[in-house]
Amino acid sequence: MDQLQDKIILIEGKQTDHPSFFLSLKKRGYNVEIASTGNSAIKKIQESDPMIVLIDAASMRTASNRIVYRIKKRNPDLPIILIIDEMLKQKKISDKADLVLCLPFTVQKLLNRIMLFAPAKKSTLKCAGDLALDTSRNCIYIDNRVVGVTPRVSKLLNLFMDRPGEIIKREELFRELWDTDYLEDMRSLDVHIQWLRKAIEENPKNPQYLITVKGQGYMLEPNGNGKNKKIDQCALSPVCCEKES
Repeated sequence: MDQLQDKIILIEGKQTDHPSFFLSLKKRGYNVEIASTGNSAIKKIQESDPMIVLIDAASMRTASNRIVYRIKKRNPDLPIILIIDEMLKQKKISDKADLVLCLPFTVQKLLNRIMLFAPAKKSTLKCAGDLALDTSRNCIYIDNRVVGVTPRVSKLLNLFMDRPGEIIKREELFRELWDTDYLEDMRSLDVHIQWLRKAIEENPKNPQYLITVKGQGYMLEPNGNGKNKKIDQCALSPVCCEKES
C-alpha cells in the first residue's frame, strides 16, 4: 500500500460522547497516529515530524492548555487544532493553539481546516475543461468555487484529467490509487468516486462530469456533457475555500 506523507498526530481521550476522528481521517487518506497523553504525543512528534496535531480536548474533559503549551514550546511552528465542546467553551482556552473548533461540526469542515495548514508547496495547477486541480494543495476549482479534497481524491481526479473522455476501468483505478493487485474488494473505490462527485457535481446523483460507463468503468467529461463553461481565473486562489461550514 502507498503511504501518504500527510501525517497527523491525534491526541484524544476516552471520555467522549462523539466518535473518534481517527477512522474518518484514515478513510480519507491521512496517515494518523493516536496519542492518549501529552508525553506520548511529544514522543510521536519527535519521531515522525507530522504535518499537524489535533487535540480532541472534548474527549479528555479538559481544555488541554498544558499539552498545547508543551508542544508549542518544543515545536513553535507545528500547527495545532484544538477541538472543544460547549462545556469547555466556558473555560479558559489556550491562545497558543492555531485554531479552535467547537463541536458539533462535519468531517468536511475539519478536513478544510486541516488543509489550510498544509505545507506551502509550489502550486501545480492542471486544467481540463471546466475543471482545474491544484495537485500540491489538493484543491479543485469549478464554477468559481474552490473545494478542498483529500490527497487520494485529488489523485483520483488527477488520473481522470490525464485521460479526459477516455473510459478507465475500475480495476485500473484501484491499482493506481492503492498500489495493489488485490482486487477482491473495491468498495473503497466506490466511496472515493462518491466523494469526488460531491466535490465537482451540482447533483451527484445525476453526474455531468464523472460518468459511469456500465460494465466498463468511469469517464471524465471535462465540460460536463458538452456544457461550455469557463473557469474564472480570478477564483484560482492559492488558499482552499470551504465546501461547507
